[in-house]
Amino acid sequence: MGMGSFDDSRIAGVSPGGVRDPYIVKILICFLMQAVGRPITEEQLIEVLASAQTVNYFLLTSTFAELKRLGHLREHGGKYILTPLGEETARKLSSELPVTLRERVMETAGSLRKKNRLERETTVAITGGEEGYRVNFSFHDGELEFMSLSLYAPDLPQAQQLRDQLLHQYQQLYIDLIDRLTHPQEKER
Repeated sequence: MGMGSFDDSRIAGVSPGGVRDPYIVKILICFLMQAVGRPITEEQLIEVLASAQTVNYFLLTSTFAELKRLGHLREHGGKYILTPLGEETARKLSSELPVTLRERVMETAGSLRKKNRLERETTVAITGGEEGYRVNFSFHDGELEFMSLSLYAPDLPQAQQLRDQLLHQYQQLYIDLIDRLTHPQEKER
């Protein structure tokens, strides 16, 4: 079996049909960063694209380094943003990405925006032990704290469920609680 007959239908974590062309990966990274619309770390970008099995890790890291070197990306406080050149690349060349890949990138961007918002707006910790657990949750914007809750759970699985549901529903919970407390029902006894 000679070198020319190597079957590359599956390369290091990339599903069949995944991207192997560095030119397309450059466009893909710029397009994703534009879709996210806020500074992100290199690790977040690579984790998201690698987990979708769109591009393998080595191609992602080398292409990211190339985009920095060529001036498509600029570091800002440990995170990266697109330069005007990177924005132009995303805008002018995104049509070269297959439609299914663009759709996958938009989904990915949505989940990354949500994750960034959660990290920015919430703090949650589970503490405790033999006597039960406490789920301490805070919904905030910088120094301004909108809501702080401390909930008791008799065991770790329930504490983890409370944590997950708080992270999933905190905005609606806050709205419902404020509404209930500021507009008491007249018919309640």
